[in-house]
Amino acid sequence: MRFLSEDFVSKWGAAPRSALGTGSGLVVIKVDGGPDGKISVTLELSEGLIVSAYLGSGRGRDLELTMPYELAVELFLRQADPAAEYMKGRLKMSGDMKLWLDLLPSWRKLFTDGGEPQLAGETSF
Repeated sequence: MRFLSEDFVSKWGAAPRSALGTGSGLVVIKVDGGPDGKISVTLELSEGLIVSAYLGSGRGRDLELTMPYELAVELFLRQADPAAEYMKGRLKMSGDMKLWLDLLPSWRKLFTDGGEPQLAGETSF
């Protein structure tokens, strides 16, 4: 399964995981420079849980994250700290700062706890 393909996004979105904070809203992730060019992934969060994930740019987004493809791979593989990458300017954020600050600690915990993500063995880059 190819990273950021429709199949990947569907399986990744449906995978069991801890809540990413407590916030709710629409998060659009824009990834540039990948094998298929620019890709957008939309996540619908409800009380920190991903209830829907799909390719495309959702309307009415609350939060938008923008990053290069290489960083998206590193974040997925838990090889990069999202807070550090945000401070370096590789990960850009616009929109609801409250939702971002609610999401970030849980996302950082995935990085600091380490371990391989569930779909890593099935994913090609």
